[in-house]
Amino acid sequence: MNERDSHLLRELAQEVERVARGDFSPVRLSTVPSPEVAALADEISMLSDSLAETREFIFALSQGRLDVDPPPRNRLIAPFKQLQANLRHLTWQTQQIAAGDLNQRVDFMGEFSVAFNSLIQSLLEKRLAEEKLRYLSNHDPLTDLYNRGYFTEELERVERGRRFPVSIMMADLDGLKGVNDTLGHAAGDRLIRQAAQLIRHAVRGDDVVARMGGDEFAVILPNTDADTASKVCDRIRKGEAAFNLESSSYVIGISIGIDTVDRGGSLTEALKRADENMYREKFARKKKQESAGRPDSLVVP
Repeated sequence: MNERDSHLLRELAQEVERVARGDFSPVRLSTVPSPEVAALADEISMLSDSLAETREFIFALSQGRLDVDPPPRNRLIAPFKQLQANLRHLTWQTQQIAAGDLNQRVDFMGEFSVAFNSLIQSLLEKRLAEEKLRYLSNHDPLTDLYNRGYFTEELERVERGRRFPVSIMMADLDGLKGVNDTLGHAAGDRLIRQAAQLIRHAVRGDDVVARMGGDEFAVILPNTDADTASKVCDRIRKGEAAFNLESSSYVIGISIGIDTVDRGGSLTEALKRADENMYREKFARKKKQESAGRPDSLVVP
């Protein structure tokens, strides 16, 4: 090796030290090198360029710029390209979670995956607890129907809406006390659940059926005139008759009252009138039972 090449190699060594310090400016030599030294200088220049591109790419990732394109033909970038893909997917998953999808899970980022999945599981459990609490606050625990509080709120919402005419139905079990006294309260609870099921099956999915308390039920029937409401009542009667035909312990008797209002009418007043109509029917059914010599009881003798 001649003295010129030895001098240029020392310059290249200094260039490598410069690159190692993070200075990726072009390689400069004091004189024209031999082909062998020139090839080595080119290799150092390509390494310097690759390191510069890698540094810029990593910096972009660190700033959250996940849409930046990785430099082509750069072998040093390969691991960071996978990191970019993972971060992009993680960003998408986070967006899905923000939109309410708590079924997202991460399995490609080691300890971070464990922490991430644990957080999502906690959020999911919190959501389920809140949903359960919300359900319990709106529903009757015995029948799974809506409760009085929800019914009252829904009555106000329907009254402010545009789904008139609206029919209100009140229903009350006949002779529940006789079942409780004779067969026990567990049997009485089964009777209440059966009555709730008969009423629910007789109405549409978007009608509001509630247990108001004890043996009393109420139904809001939006977009329902008096004739259609009467048909709902007929379906309840048919379900009642079918159950009583098969029951060996007790029979179901449901007194029903209906009132219908058009736009501008008060649903609160309609509820009162339906309740009054229900009690009139209840009184008439009781008189009919007494005249037939049957006690006010639903227990099958």
